[in-house]
Amino acid sequence: MKATIKYVEKKFDEFNRQMFGGRLPKLPVRMSDAVTFLGMCVAKVRTLPDGRKEHFDFELRVSLRHDIPERDLEDVIIHEMIHYFIMYNELTDSSPHGELFKAMMHSINRTYGRNITISRRSTPEEHKQTVESKAQWHVIAAVRFRNGKHGVKVLPRVVPKILDYHGKVSAVAEIAGVDLFLHDNPFFNRYPTSAALKVHEIDKDLLSQNLAGARRLIVQNGKLIQR
Repeated sequence: MKATIKYVEKKFDEFNRQMFGGRLPKLPVRMSDAVTFLGMCVAKVRTLPDGRKEHFDFELRVSLRHDIPERDLEDVIIHEMIHYFIMYNELTDSSPHGELFKAMMHSINRTYGRNITISRRSTPEEHKQTVESKAQWHVIAAVRFRNGKHGVKVLPRVVPKILDYHGKVSAVAEIAGVDLFLHDNPFFNRYPTSAALKVHEIDKDLLSQNLAGARRLIVQNGKLIQR
């Protein structure tokens, strides 16, 4: 099965009560389009006046790209909850999957009949996805239509072709605007590289999410400038 926010939140509450004594505060759950991980608990770190480190702004990220057995998905959630427990309580471990993590993992496996592991072995299909999702730089055209729809286009990294595409598409009456970006997000590997005018329709929020951290390209006086 594929994860959803509602499912992850439900399982978080269930496992929190069952395995962590209900001591873990709720945290935001965000779906990711990543193929390189199944789940990830992240947090920011700040240094306190006394020199100690403190974790804050926790977030649980779960990939929606993987279709795995429900039992495996549950184990992924519990795996990340162990990380959350250690960070939230500012416990010291020898490494991200050190002796403390392993002790908690083995205890939960024995007590609740789980099969949590340090890293889940990927299937051949998942391995293929990972290989095909290596970061590579793309020139991306984000197209806004006057009817409110959005499109995406991956262009050849050839300046004359980029300028020609930008000029032609911007002149189309139905187009409200074209923004250019340079990004190495593997999300854009799925789109063919082409200078043809065809645009792939995409959800606005999904496009915005995957353009985070991109470098902006500007067409100015017939030149392509990186902002």
